[in-house]
Amino acid sequence: MATIGPRAQAVIARSEAAASARRGGHRRPERPAFLRRPPGADATTRPRGVDAAGGSVRGAFTLMEALVALTLIVMLLSAMLMFFWQTIEIRDAAQLNADRTQLARQVLARIEGELRGCLGSDQLGFPVEQRLIGDRRRISFLTTALPGDHQYVFYRESDTPPPAQHDLTLISYQLWVDPQNTDENGDPVIGGIIRTEKKTLNQFLVDEDDPLDVRNDLWSPELAYLEFRYFDGIEWDIKWDLSEGNSLPQAILVTVGFDKCTRDDLENRDLESYPIADYPFGPDLEHPDRYSTLVRMPAADRFFGSRVQRLGKQVAEQLGVEGVP
Repeated sequence: MATIGPRAQAVIARSEAAASARRGGHRRPERPAFLRRPPGADATTRPRGVDAAGGSVRGAFTLMEALVALTLIVMLLSAMLMFFWQTIEIRDAAQLNADRTQLARQVLARIEGELRGCLGSDQLGFPVEQRLIGDRRRISFLTTALPGDHQYVFYRESDTPPPAQHDLTLISYQLWVDPQNTDENGDPVIGGIIRTEKKTLNQFLVDEDDPLDVRNDLWSPELAYLEFRYFDGIEWDIKWDLSEGNSLPQAILVTVGFDKCTRDDLENRDLESYPIADYPFGPDLEHPDRYSTLVRMPAADRFFGSRVQRLGKQVAEQLGVEGVP
């Protein structure tokens, strides 16, 4: 009897399998357990996420899922809006601070330049009203100034020349304070810094209708704080009224600010808590709205003559003696 080899057996097995498939004997693979219909369920009942053909379908969002998604979107948009809002506020605050700093520097630079031009000579050769007199909120002084543009104009012989003017200018700075109205806190209403300029000192030679006679300018209505402190070489004071000899102080501390003076400031009641002897440069409190500059007076007496005059005047006032400088 002939023996069938392995190859022949494999060929016969494949042939029988093919014949069985043609006769319908091939078994269909079973569905996965999650796709099977539960026992007792009819043909219309199918698992969630399965279509009629047995394929999987994607279900819609539930109401809870939609609410959670909407809440997350609102939170994200709120965080972004808050970030941009804070960025805008920081930018506006920085811009306001820069504008205030620039304005205060310009005002202080103008005051400093005019104070440095003050005269300290004993004899000017003509009568003058004052050289430098001031208190805590006001100052008046003589300073030199360059000629104006109108003084370089050429005139014909038939033209009437303008009135003669000195090269000295009388300058005054003070706060504009409304003497009648007050704010809701009872503090005075302050409208800014007033600068007064008088170019011609001999008023009897000047036409009263001349616009160059006296000029008043409202400087920086945003600035509502102004303070002067005077140094005689030894100590600081808030008043300066010497008129004999070289009457200039050694230095002047000028402070401007945007927060307005209170009634206590204008009446110097704040010096009771912060005396000038202990706080020569002002209270040791933080005032981000205030800007100061220390002006060294070049024409002041190097031998502190103003200090000697002030001591003599203080002694005369204590003794009740009048007429002693």
